[in-house]
Amino acid sequence: MMHARSPSFSPWRGPFLKVWLLRACSTLGGQVLAFAVTLRLYEASGSALDLGLVGLVQFLPGFALAIPAGQLVDRFAPARVAIGVQSVNALAAAMLLVPGLSKDGLTALLFAAALATGATRAFDHPVNTALLPSVVPDRHVARAVAWTTSIAKMGTLAGPILGGMLYALSPAADYAVACGLFLLGIVAAGTIPAIVRSATAPALDLRAAFAGFSIIRRDRVLGGAMLLDMVAVLLGGATALLPVFAKDVLHVGAAELGILRAAPAVGAVLTGLWLARHPVERHAGRVLVATTLLFGALTCGFGLTQSLVPACALLCGIGAADMVSIHIRSALVQLRTPPELRGRVGAVNGLFISSSNQIGAFESGVTAYWFGLVPAILLGGGATIAATAAIARLFAPLRRVDRLADTPAPPARRRQRQPV
Repeated sequence: MMHARSPSFSPWRGPFLKVWLLRACSTLGGQVLAFAVTLRLYEASGSALDLGLVGLVQFLPGFALAIPAGQLVDRFAPARVAIGVQSVNALAAAMLLVPGLSKDGLTALLFAAALATGATRAFDHPVNTALLPSVVPDRHVARAVAWTTSIAKMGTLAGPILGGMLYALSPAADYAVACGLFLLGIVAAGTIPAIVRSATAPALDLRAAFAGFSIIRRDRVLGGAMLLDMVAVLLGGATALLPVFAKDVLHVGAAELGILRAAPAVGAVLTGLWLARHPVERHAGRVLVATTLLFGALTCGFGLTQSLVPACALLCGIGAADMVSIHIRSALVQLRTPPELRGRVGAVNGLFISSSNQIGAFESGVTAYWFGLVPAILLGGGATIAATAAIARLFAPLRRVDRLADTPAPPARRRQRQPV
């Protein structure tokens, strides 16, 4: 059952507005800068290998810093960590504005910018996980998650479009706008109330750093929710095969491929806006399992379609089902995690998501090579359904979760707020 929005919550006022703006500026600025960096690098070097190296340069530091990032967020105020992260991003964009660079100098700066922004991505999930519950009452966390996730999806959708329009004027326009967005993110983060940390800060040792894994291992609800997400991304990654599907099955060109790529984001954004007004408030565990099953079924349907319009509709449905899953899972992570561990649990969640995306794309390519394109998509969707059913049976506490706002969490230290 879903309920209308409570009049006591509004995304347009209070500290949550600052969190919302921070997420918007960070996501949009990152997308604009990433677009410009990859295109400018290819123009400068003419090497497709360099594009692959950019992806590697961005992935490795984010992966390596994920656990330390979670520990830092738990040790310091997440808003202050966000200021540092956005400052590094702004510097990365600003240094590309240096005029008169040689080809080698420009290439080196582009890789340096990719390295810096890849490293700061490690802080995204820990900051988001710790920040939102500090400014929103528990009963409104699910609605707030829908708002912030929707704005992130909008930024992911609009960023490449804005980046392309600005790049047509000049690459420097991309760098300048991205830098401006990051600076605006710093201003937003600087006005977010900070939590007063307890006198006993988390120790800087391996046991404290990996405390997020311990929480997830012990909590059958959190563990089951994260495992469901990992299974869906690993096995149901049909979007990784879209270029091949567009060419060999639908027999369409680049413009239609762009529409196909945008379709999941469109479904996710529309669903996110609906959830912002009508969050899932009853039978959350069952809804999470059902939408993951639907994700697998729609993936199978996509593999069987041979026309553009049905394919777009199914991809929109895939994005919508994924958004409901993100909505519930993110709320569970933020509500069931003790405040002093939210950064580290968010880091583990981000590590699972980023790794699953990378490995899922690899898995899709390998199965398509072995079994053929359509069988690979059907196999992935069917495996998602089977694995989801198994996880739902093994993690019974997850199925029994009802109201998100009433989800029990381990005892936490008393929190107070003070100005940054």
